[in-house]
Amino acid sequence: MKKTGNSTANNRLEDRHDSVEKSKETIIVGVGASAGGLEALQEFFSNVPENCGLAFVVVQHLSPDYKSLMDELLARHTKIPIQIAEESMEVQPNNIYLIPPRKNISIFHNKLFLDTQNNKKSLNLPVDVFFRSLAVEKGKNAIGIVLSGTGSDGTLGTRAIKEAGGMIMAQDETTAKFDGMPRNCIATGLVDFILPPAAMPEALVNYTKHPFTQANKTNENILTKNIDALTKVVLILRDHCGIDFSYYKENTLVRRLERRVSINRFDTLEDYLKFLNESNKEKETLYRELLIGVTRFFRDTEAFARIKEKVIPNIDFKSKKPIRIWSVGCSTGEEVYSLAILFQEYLDQNELDCDIKFFATDVDKYALEQASTGFYPESIVADVDPMYLTKYFNKRENGFQINDAIRKNIVFATHNLLKDPPFSKLDLLICRNLFIYIKPEMQHRILSFLHYSLSPKGFLFLGSSETLGAMSDGFDIIDAKWKIYKVKASYKPTLGKALPTPLYVSKSKSPVQLSNPQDLGTVKFEHLADNLLTTLAPPSIIIDEHDNIVHIVNNVNKFISFRPGKFSHNVFSHLHKNLQQIVRTQLHKLKKEKKATLLETIFEAEEGIRLRVVIEGKLLTISNEIFYIISFREESEEEAHQHTSNNALLLEQVEKESIRYIELQKELQYTKESLQATVEELETSNEELQSSNEELIAANEELQSTNEELQSVNEELFTVNSEYQSKIEELTKINNDINNLLKNTEVGALYLDSKLCIRKITPLVASITNILPSDTGRPIAHISVVNVYPEMIEDINYVTETLQPIEREFIANNGKSYLVRTLPYRTENNAIEGILLTFVDISKLKVEKQNLELTSKRLQDAMEMGQLAWWEWDYATGKVKMDARKATMIGYTLEEFPDDVYKICELIHPDDFENTMQIMRDHLMGKTPEWIAHYRIKRKDGGYAWYYDRGAITERTKDGKPLKLMGTVFDISILKNMETERRSIENILQKTLDALPIEQAQIICDINGVVLYASAAVAAYLGVSTESLKSTNILSDSWKWLNAKKSQVNAKDHPFTKAKSTLKPYSNAKIFLTIFGKEPKLCNIEVTPFVDQNHKRFEGVSITLR
Repeated sequence: MKKTGNSTANNRLEDRHDSVEKSKETIIVGVGASAGGLEALQEFFSNVPENCGLAFVVVQHLSPDYKSLMDELLARHTKIPIQIAEESMEVQPNNIYLIPPRKNISIFHNKLFLDTQNNKKSLNLPVDVFFRSLAVEKGKNAIGIVLSGTGSDGTLGTRAIKEAGGMIMAQDETTAKFDGMPRNCIATGLVDFILPPAAMPEALVNYTKHPFTQANKTNENILTKNIDALTKVVLILRDHCGIDFSYYKENTLVRRLERRVSINRFDTLEDYLKFLNESNKEKETLYRELLIGVTRFFRDTEAFARIKEKVIPNIDFKSKKPIRIWSVGCSTGEEVYSLAILFQEYLDQNELDCDIKFFATDVDKYALEQASTGFYPESIVADVDPMYLTKYFNKRENGFQINDAIRKNIVFATHNLLKDPPFSKLDLLICRNLFIYIKPEMQHRILSFLHYSLSPKGFLFLGSSETLGAMSDGFDIIDAKWKIYKVKASYKPTLGKALPTPLYVSKSKSPVQLSNPQDLGTVKFEHLADNLLTTLAPPSIIIDEHDNIVHIVNNVNKFISFRPGKFSHNVFSHLHKNLQQIVRTQLHKLKKEKKATLLETIFEAEEGIRLRVVIEGKLLTISNEIFYIISFREESEEEAHQHTSNNALLLEQVEKESIRYIELQKELQYTKESLQATVEELETSNEELQSSNEELIAANEELQSTNEELQSVNEELFTVNSEYQSKIEELTKINNDINNLLKNTEVGALYLDSKLCIRKITPLVASITNILPSDTGRPIAHISVVNVYPEMIEDINYVTETLQPIEREFIANNGKSYLVRTLPYRTENNAIEGILLTFVDISKLKVEKQNLELTSKRLQDAMEMGQLAWWEWDYATGKVKMDARKATMIGYTLEEFPDDVYKICELIHPDDFENTMQIMRDHLMGKTPEWIAHYRIKRKDGGYAWYYDRGAITERTKDGKPLKLMGTVFDISILKNMETERRSIENILQKTLDALPIEQAQIICDINGVVLYASAAVAAYLGVSTESLKSTNILSDSWKWLNAKKSQVNAKDHPFTKAKSTLKPYSNAKIFLTIFGKEPKLCNIEVTPFVDQNHKRFEGVSITLR
């Protein structure tokens, strides 16, 4: 069963997550990167959806000496708003927050907080700092991403987020420019996704949008619906790894399962179950996930301080028995190594020499393998005191390793607390944060075993969120906050209900199972049996049929020793080498004959110390299981004499061996003396080499320290270099763009620095002035440009003093006209750092301008001569711009005349208003291509003038609605008066013609033969109305001119043609005339032509019918 270390902020994370409404929380993604991270970040954010609903906090190793350009560089790859983090800034979704230089960043209550980085020569780990705070703040909703970078920053933060139930992504090492950070993160075995940066956003969004991640539902509801599937998951893991997770709290199981379901994108637990059943990799991943193997050095500094102050000084180091300490669920070993360091410190400070044995156990074999190496990443510097780091660790490449002085005292072994017997006679037992994952009914049972394991003065160290429950009477409180207790020797706990039969039953008998707890009765009996063995039995070991040690009675240290490294239960791994063959022979005989064995022997326990020992073997059967007891009884001198008569043969054999031993001793003494001289010489050389070695070690440590500092600086400089390299590329592109722009638009530029020296000149400027590229760096005042641009120096000085731009035109020697703009050169921060002169060739513009001015003058002259006025109507606002003549032609000034279309319309004569408005509406609705209206408009003096108004729509919206109209207006009052007079004359003429008798009846035609006037007598004679005759053409088919034979008159003989061609009157007495198919009438026709004063131009005819 797995456990982890403890933290004040984290000790209730599991319960805290259940009470939070996750669906309302902003999901915050911490992104850690260092060297090579710029490219990874750009690739990552290029693929993040703009409205993904997530907030991103980017934590980098930034140089404190350079401005970061990360916000500018990232902005080109994403539309998500980017902000530099500020103190107490609230985190909002769909935003990116960047860590500022020289700061560490953390989050609390959804706000960002900044702390100044430590300036001491120590490793700064900003990613770990933020990840840890994110784990505390967001719990199971915490998400961490580790991208390219050197070192191991982010590794400890990864463990913190995983302990809180969050999710971790790491960049695929093959895609990282520097793989240190992602590699160390992946090495923890806690990473959920290993992907290239471009693929991360899709997996991230899928994970956050998964129903199990978003759902605001209780674990109880999920369990009710999926209890069968949950049981099957436990059975699958039992068969895969031999661990029965049915003792776990359901909440813990469900939380881990839901996250694996979300990560693998299954909709239900049943679907995931099928996948789990088929994938050994997923079984292993889930198994590791449930073990929750997260810890760190000196976790909860205050708790370890209490151990140092209140526990270690109260342990009896002066007794001859070894000190025994057991760390339950040691994970990767940080906790037990922390304790070992504290104990070693106490021994050194008090000059004590004591045998201390640390037993560190766990069910996770992978974690134990890592723990046994004692190697940890560089990021542990955040947790380990520098003094301890120097004294108890050896610096290795990419990390630190616990030195042998600590490692030799620690035994790592696989052990399942729920089914394997506990160690005994312990001075200190550490079992932190195990019970928060175990069902309540199991906790009391385990605590009973732990109480039994402790010596009468032993101490118990639990996690700060754990309690003793019903076992509180069995311990005295040493520290209530940090759950440190001392056992009460007088307390005798009862085991109560036996452990339920686990789901998993091993195929082979457990090597550490002495007996079934149900057969042992109460703990009181166990203590009685143990005390009897201690009092009456000699030092003994109990082993099973597989030669595995299952129990030890009394002190067997002279015969058995436990070596550093991976722990083995096999008896021959620990027996003294001089006893191994003897015991092996006795065991073989005991197993074969099923009878007790007895053997007396002498063996050399230590150099020069020989012991006479009686070794006895016995068979023991308990509940149909066979065990063997091997006892070691050391004989005193008196006992030896008493057994002499009974063991004469043995004594004779011993004497022979003694004589041979003495001879060998003499021979060995001679060899020792001959080697002594050589040894002394080598010792002298060795001392010199050792002195040199110590100097080299010191130098090496200094070099390693310097190397770490340089590596940290190198990471920061690499990040800066990446940003500057990207900026340089951008500036190169911008420079090329500007050069191409200036070249292709034929714009010249002359750049002067703050001292008015030439900084840069373009080819165009060089071609039109006396300034050459070789003049770069010279003061502009030293170069004569009087013959080209006389006012240049004057303009430059003016702009320098006033900071006001100035424009001037001049004609260069090449005959072209140029526009020169002289203006201050401003930086991005609005600082003035020189003068910029731009030269634009405006020769074509000048010609066009002259042509335009000429055309404009001609148009204006034409409008003046024609007395036309223009107007422009803004349809949306109703405002009208106009020529002054529009107002003056009716007596107003331009200022007096209204500029609003509606007020202008109010001046229209009431009789003309509706007709004019209808014409306007028809045009606005698109019924007419233009609008033409004649209307009377009120003059300033109260009278009315006639306007001839003509215009059209010139601009429309995309959907065709009018925007602007333009047109002209002309005062036609005189024409209207003339027309009135003309109509009056026409009326008089018509009345005169109508008064003529039939003999003088007339028709008047224009030059084309169109009837202008006809007397009423003519119309009556022809049988039609006067109006129907008007506008008809006498040469058309409507009129028939017949000769005396009533045949059509030839065109050349037509009376009209004759008069027109000769300009003389023409008459013909015999013409039959008909119109509109009426009956022909005989007429005497006389056609009189109208001619000008010079009798040269034909102007019409008068036809008299007689």
